[in-house]
Amino acid sequence: MNRIWLILFGDFLSFWVSFFILFNIRLGNATPANILNVHLTTFSILYICWTIIFLLFGLYELSNIKPTILQIQRTSLALFFCFFIGISLFYLVPFFGITPKTNLLLQVIFFGFISFILRRIIYSFFSKQNVRKAILIGETNYINELYQIINTNPQIGLKIIYKTKDLQEVLKKYSNLENSVFIFESINQEIPDKEILNLYKNKVEIIDIAEAYEKYLFKIPIYYINKSWVIKNINTKKDFLYDSVSRFFNIIFSIFILIVTLPFTIISLIFIYLYDNGPVFYKQERIGLNGKIFELYKLRSMVLDSEKNGAVWSEQNDTRITPIGKIIRKIHIDEIPQMINILKGDIALVGPRPERPEFVSSLEKTIPYYNLRHTIRPGFTGWAQIKYRYARTVEDTKEKFQYDLYYMKNKNIFIDFGIILRTIQIIFLH
Repeated sequence: MNRIWLILFGDFLSFWVSFFILFNIRLGNATPANILNVHLTTFSILYICWTIIFLLFGLYELSNIKPTILQIQRTSLALFFCFFIGISLFYLVPFFGITPKTNLLLQVIFFGFISFILRRIIYSFFSKQNVRKAILIGETNYINELYQIINTNPQIGLKIIYKTKDLQEVLKKYSNLENSVFIFESINQEIPDKEILNLYKNKVEIIDIAEAYEKYLFKIPIYYINKSWVIKNINTKKDFLYDSVSRFFNIIFSIFILIVTLPFTIISLIFIYLYDNGPVFYKQERIGLNGKIFELYKLRSMVLDSEKNGAVWSEQNDTRITPIGKIIRKIHIDEIPQMINILKGDIALVGPRPERPEFVSSLEKTIPYYNLRHTIRPGFTGWAQIKYRYARTVEDTKEKFQYDLYYMKNKNIFIDFGIILRTIQIIFLH
């Protein structure tokens, strides 16, 4: 069973168990059937809302089932919002006809406790019991990064038993390698045909760095791909169903965001203008689909003439950012005008983040296949944006491009939806 679905099933079980524990404690076996049915129906609707909250807080990601202080804090905050949503549902929607207070609080507590215990069990099972032996063969930074990530995330389901640059060294050292995983630096490593046959006889899975990164790290290392990989994996063929559904959702979502955030946008516009009497909007050239240049809209968050000496990377504590700019950047209000870009079709809701022409020309010379980003429509948010920090250097951009490649190869409606949920979560927890 897929591990994410197992965690989801665990929460589903936690909800039902906590619900019946609640009613046995509060009313015992003498609970009237009509009262039980009303509560069961309304609490089931509530549970759907809770599942969405857990999704927004990233609690269905394998990395977030590790029993850490951060995970406990995140779960506690999510449960607080579960309680808040419950109060809103029961007290603002008179349709349900019930207004539980103590029952709702106990339900949240029981659900949170049982869910936490089940997640610990799932984590323990996958990190200690249901694991496969892994052997890394190579010595580059890519192998070292993979080694570190697998070691610190046992819930992935792999346990590294050896790391070397010599295949023969492994074969001499270990006699039982059945059902293990061999990860090779295929560019520099040739496996003799005889050894491949012997490994396959022992049900050994043989994968290269590019496949391992895609499978376990959800990115594709740029120095391990070539033209054959690009031709095979980067599909620019039009998908009518995907394009139609995506475009429809993009329009609905952007209009909704523009309407909902209008009061905050107006307040921001007033404060931006009062600060220095300068323009409140900022237009910046970006490169879009097929290399076409368009103007990206933002609320101005920097001082006037912030780039009078030319375009530069934004720094972590950039002195050009105004006091108002720091606030609107913190809560991402400055990005709201980009909904207009989505309506115009300059960008999509999800895709590689569009880069500035001043930077692209040099990045294309430095980063192999960087121009592939322009074969799909750029996005307001994207896989690279939720997986990596803001790019302030060429190395940061190179790292983010590896996530862009993963998205370009695997993009579909479900991945897009997951990216949107994760983006909302990041904004919510930022």
